[in-house]
Amino acid sequence: MVVLFDIDKTLLIGSHCHFHSFKQAFKDLYGENITLDIPNLQGMTDKQIIYHVAKKNSIKISDFNDIIDRIVEHYKENVKREKIRPLRGTREVLNILEDMRIPTGIVTGNIEEIAWIKLKKAGFSDYFGFGAFGDEGCQRSTLLGLALKRAGKIHNKINPKESIMVGDTPRDIQAGKKVGTITVGVATGDFTIEDLKKAGADHVLKSLEEKEKFIRIIQKNMITCEYS
Repeated sequence: MVVLFDIDKTLLIGSHCHFHSFKQAFKDLYGENITLDIPNLQGMTDKQIIYHVAKKNSIKISDFNDIIDRIVEHYKENVKREKIRPLRGTREVLNILEDMRIPTGIVTGNIEEIAWIKLKKAGFSDYFGFGAFGDEGCQRSTLLGLALKRAGKIHNKINPKESIMVGDTPRDIQAGKKVGTITVGVATGDFTIEDLKKAGADHVLKSLEEKEKFIRIIQKNMITCEYS
C-alpha cells in the first residue's frame, strides 16, 4: 500500500503567488498580459493550464521548458510573500502513516520545483520520497499512474487497488477512479462533501482532522489487501 496526496488545499493553504508567476512568465516570453479566468480551474495541472492559456491567447509555445523555468524563477522571487501553512490534522496523519511504515507520495498539479518549495515551507518535504508533478502531464490520471510506477521502483511492485489517493477536488477523485485506486476526498478546498461524493469518492472526510476515521480507512484496506 502507498498513500498519495494532492498538495494545495489538501495538505496546505496560503499559496497565492503561483498564478502571478504564470502571468509574469507569459509577459516575459510572449509579451502578453494573460488572464487566468478558466472555468473549473481547480485540479488542473500546470501543464494543462499553460497550454489552455496559450491556446486562448493564440500563443504558440516555442519551448515548454523555457516557460516552466520562467514560472519557477518568478515564483522564487515572490515566495517570501506566501503565507503557506499546513492544514489542521495533516501533520498528525503523516506522522501516523510514518509510524505505520506506509509509504507516502505526492500527486500534484504543481510544477515539481514549486511543489517542493511549498512542501518545504509547510514543513512537509521530509515525508515524501516520490511523486508526480504538473509539468509532467496534462491529466491527473497520467500523473497518478506515473507516481505509482515510481513508488514501485522504490517499494517493489505496487498494486493500484491497494493504494489510496487523497485530494480535495473532483479531478483528484476521477484520476483515482480511472487508475483504480481507493479514493479519499477531503472537503478542505472549494468543493463540498456532496461534490466529492458525486465525483465517486470511496470515502469523504470534512478534513484530515478526522484522523481516526482516516486511519480506519487505511486499516480496513490493509486487511483487505492482506487477504485478497
